[in-house]
Amino acid sequence: IHTFTSSGTFATTSDWSAGNVEYVVVAGGGGGYNNDTGGGGGAGGYRTGTTPIGAHPVSTSIQVGAGGAPSYTARVTASSGGPSYFGTPITSTGGGGGAGGNPHSGSGTGGSGGGGGYLGNGGAGNTPPTSPSQGNPGGDGGTPGASGGGGGGAGGAGGDHRAPYGGGHGGIGVQLPSTFRNPKSTPGPNGGGLGYPGPGSGAAALFWVAGGGGGATDNPSPSAPQQGKGGGDGGPYAGGGNGGHYPQIPGEAGKANSGGGGGGTDDGDDANPRINGAGGSGIVLIAYPT
Repeated sequence: IHTFTSSGTFATTSDWSAGNVEYVVVAGGGGGYNNDTGGGGGAGGYRTGTTPIGAHPVSTSIQVGAGGAPSYTARVTASSGGPSYFGTPITSTGGGGGAGGNPHSGSGTGGSGGGGGYLGNGGAGNTPPTSPSQGNPGGDGGTPGASGGGGGGAGGAGGDHRAPYGGGHGGIGVQLPSTFRNPKSTPGPNGGGLGYPGPGSGAAALFWVAGGGGGATDNPSPSAPQQGKGGGDGGPYAGGGNGGHYPQIPGEAGKANSGGGGGGTDDGDDANPRINGAGGSGIVLIAYPT
């Protein structure tokens, strides 16, 4: 298993025999919106399959997309994540950025769409389209409570605003294919290893990636702000960042090499230093029998 946590080259050696390799290509997650009623960032596009590699010598470029930057500016959508690829024909598109303000929709481009701000719609995701889909739509923002929607995840759509004051949960991520679940790379509770914790228990909760970022809440109660969770209810899962409510709870950045979307924050423009809801960087995995 070759693990690319940054860009590089997959180059055969003299003992290579032509054959198929299995791959996972995860793009960078979109940034969360940090100014007002922020939507979560969409997860980076997720693609997996097999492809032939011919006889030696073969050299294939690998790009690992960076996470998108958050936005602190009114009505300026957060940045989308960067694309990842295993050779240009196999490209995953970066996750869409979260939005905020009234009304303001999340970025529709990207692997998964960014969450919408107050009265804004979530982005569509899977743009440009691939089959099977590389991502899912972001959730819608809403009122009362002026909360943001969750960013879409590779395994499901981002959640809508939850009345009366809840931010939408990020969309669920995906568990890596069984080929890549190497026990020597088992992730810990805070990451490390390959992938991040996901929903469930035991082996089913290991090796998850590409969760959507949670939406912000405008809940006025400091005792129980209902921010959206990264990667689904009960998270943070699959590298997606939790949403926040300034100043009690900051939005969280997506995890490194997860493709997770960044969490949105309400009124993060008032924070000093500013809250970081950046998307998580992507990853490229390549496996073959030896």
